[in-house]
Amino acid sequence: MNKALDRGDAAQTNNTDPRILHARTLKSPYTDRSDFNNLITLYSKSNLLSYSLRVFNQIPSPNIVSWTSLISAHTNSPLSLRFFLSMLCHPTFSFLPNQRTFASLFKTCASLSYSFTFGLSLHSMSLKLSFNDKPFCGSALVNFYSKFRLPDYAKKVFDEMHDKEEVCYSAMIVCLAQNSRCVDSLSVFADMRRRDVASTVHSVSGALRSAAELAAMEQCRIIHGHALVAGFDRNVVVGTALIDGYGKAGHVFDARRVFDENVSVLNVVAWNAMLSGYAQQGDKNSVLELFHLLETRGFSPDEYSFLAVLTAFSNAGLASESEKWIEKMRVRYGLEPGLEHYTCLIGAYGRAGRLEDAEKIAMEMPFEPDAAVWRALLSSSALHGASDMALRMAHRLLEVNPYDDSAYVIAANVLSASGRWDEVAAMRKMMKDRRVRKEGGRSWIEVKGEVHVFLGG
Repeated sequence: MNKALDRGDAAQTNNTDPRILHARTLKSPYTDRSDFNNLITLYSKSNLLSYSLRVFNQIPSPNIVSWTSLISAHTNSPLSLRFFLSMLCHPTFSFLPNQRTFASLFKTCASLSYSFTFGLSLHSMSLKLSFNDKPFCGSALVNFYSKFRLPDYAKKVFDEMHDKEEVCYSAMIVCLAQNSRCVDSLSVFADMRRRDVASTVHSVSGALRSAAELAAMEQCRIIHGHALVAGFDRNVVVGTALIDGYGKAGHVFDARRVFDENVSVLNVVAWNAMLSGYAQQGDKNSVLELFHLLETRGFSPDEYSFLAVLTAFSNAGLASESEKWIEKMRVRYGLEPGLEHYTCLIGAYGRAGRLEDAEKIAMEMPFEPDAAVWRALLSSSALHGASDMALRMAHRLLEVNPYDDSAYVIAANVLSASGRWDEVAAMRKMMKDRRVRKEGGRSWIEVKGEVHVFLGG
């Protein structure tokens, strides 16, 4: 290794300004192309992208490492894709992209909502060059399809990969967890453990997220034990996932124990997860106690903190308190309530039986009511036997989503309880004409750590 490169390693270690290293590199008689490639990377890590491009332009004949360094430096920017096209069109281009080039490009495409077609073209090119089954490139491709909500495509890429390592498994587990394929995510995690592939923070947190969505208590405990053995239990991401998992499974005592053990390293996201665990149980007193403790620890509550408080009030049917907290959020904390906060407020008024006030809020709030708002009003109407309002809310919900089976079923049940059989028949006929079927009941049990899902019929 030459002297300039040695100085580069020292600069990275000591966080030296890369411009100082750049000057030393230019003066050094030992400078070669690899030093410039390293400088491009150093400038990108220091958020000095204009310098990275300037260094690249100083390289007489850039190789694939030079181009890949430049492309990687501009990940999350359309410039990354433009540089790639420039590389292919460059008159001195006489080499092929490597799997790191593709990995950086797939990462860019995943971050840009309009670049899906470009990503497909890259996938085609990686297939021709036999890179898509390589771990580095394949993992990035799995993440790309995950961002565009195509978990089946991601799974196909994953299944075709040879010699899968921990990053590949992490990408697939997180992909399935983020796309509500919780059972599949846990299955991939189990397969990873059977093959004795090392875990990562992301694979453990992804598996915990899936267990949380399934409210699978035994799975949470198993993965928690694995996190302890693997040394991830003090990691803030894993800790937050554990709190969320135990909270959604209804075991807030276990969630609070994890929270208290890690409170010194947790951020506001973890605090919000604990608040949500209490809110899900309707434990407004614990929510308020923890909210005030959050402030005394120096954290600033965000919109999710208030959402947890409002969820607890909504579940308890505390309308006046919900309205006060909406106002407090806006005036005292300078946070503008979102649609979800108003939905909680509407739910609180509905559960309290103040149906007209709930509907008035829905019509006057600064957002277009979505399906969740109309469904909350429909459920409240059904709860209090208000058949006229239930029918009206059902039609509102069907305007947003004509195939929402709950609108037909809840409205028909309320109307039948009121003896309005002609309207019940009309509602059922509408459901039949639109070929909407009531979603079958679903349940799951855990046996020896494995989740078994059952569907009605």
